[in-house]
Amino acid sequence: MRFLSADLIFPGHTEPLANAILVVGPNGVIKDLLTSDDENAPEGSRVERFNGILCPGFINAHCHLELSHMKGVVAEKTGLPKFITEIVSRRNENAHEKQEKIILADEEMWLNGIQAVGDICNTTDSLETKSNSRVEYHSFVEVFSFDPARANEVLEEGIRVAKAYRNAGLKATIVPHAPYSVSEQLFDGIRKQQQPFPGPISIHNQETESEDEMFSSGTGELVETFKGFGIDFSNWNPQKKSSLDYAFAQLPADQNVMLVHNTCSTSDEMKHVESLRNDLYWCACPSANLYIENRIPNLPMWLENNAKVCVGTDSLASNHQLSIFEELKLIQHHHPQLPLSTLLQMATLNGAKALNMDNEKGSFQQGKLPGVLWLKNVDLSSESLASASVQRII
Repeated sequence: MRFLSADLIFPGHTEPLANAILVVGPNGVIKDLLTSDDENAPEGSRVERFNGILCPGFINAHCHLELSHMKGVVAEKTGLPKFITEIVSRRNENAHEKQEKIILADEEMWLNGIQAVGDICNTTDSLETKSNSRVEYHSFVEVFSFDPARANEVLEEGIRVAKAYRNAGLKATIVPHAPYSVSEQLFDGIRKQQQPFPGPISIHNQETESEDEMFSSGTGELVETFKGFGIDFSNWNPQKKSSLDYAFAQLPADQNVMLVHNTCSTSDEMKHVESLRNDLYWCACPSANLYIENRIPNLPMWLENNAKVCVGTDSLASNHQLSIFEELKLIQHHHPQLPLSTLLQMATLNGAKALNMDNEKGSFQQGKLPGVLWLKNVDLSSESLASASVQRII
């Protein structure tokens, strides 16, 4: 049994506690969370004391592990359409390093305090690493094609990949890539796979203005990008509404839905979709948004609209590291008005809930296995993370 104390303990499900004692049993199971004057509190000599904050392991709600070999391949700040072109055309560069880079990225996340990951995958390239990892994964098997004639073919491949993960004892669901890359016929097929592959859904959403332009007028840089791939838009009838409206009506019901990026989502759009269902999660990937589009999501606006916010790193193709702690630092730099407890909840319990892992991760509650992180050199008076670092305790 270990007894851990710090200046502050952030449990995840309550406000931070000063000088509390976290009781951790064998294999990292949370046994109790005591106040220092609790009659069951151990003698001082038995308590391990840490200067700073203790919090549960982080949840990386959005990653692309199988793109780890593309670190530094794509230029920064060129915009989403050009980024997509580069990913498609250069995805096989350094392919001989793919498995090694996947293993290294998985280990990097563990060392950076990441306990669980919602990982986008198009293949089984990351299956072996996930099977042997200390990190828990939910694999979002992503399918995409805007060509209605290819819907069945694409879906069958997604089913094959999802079955491989499930057969290996790993969690997997079949999900749409983005509104601009999934036909109505493919959306229909994805909904039908919710019974054999139940679980949370992820979709990239409103990452660039040209995404909404495609649906309102049938024009724009994104449309031209896809025409360059040989996609025929001659029969495309713009929906005269946003990409979010197009996708939202077709997303599976009765499952958590995680909308990723949302850098162009408006307050009115958020209010509207939040009024339609209560299982929505909004995932921020600020480093990737800066890398690709040179912008930051408006998180204060998200929170004003009662959004349940979680945090992701995206891939090493669009980020310099896989660290949720660095994402929190970046958010705090751009939005210093957000309380530290709000940031930590985004990175822990909210992410666990989005991935349906909150029965075991995301908070210091009895019986859970959330991991324990030590946030060192936090300026507790200002709540600044600028000079802070993270170290895994359990």
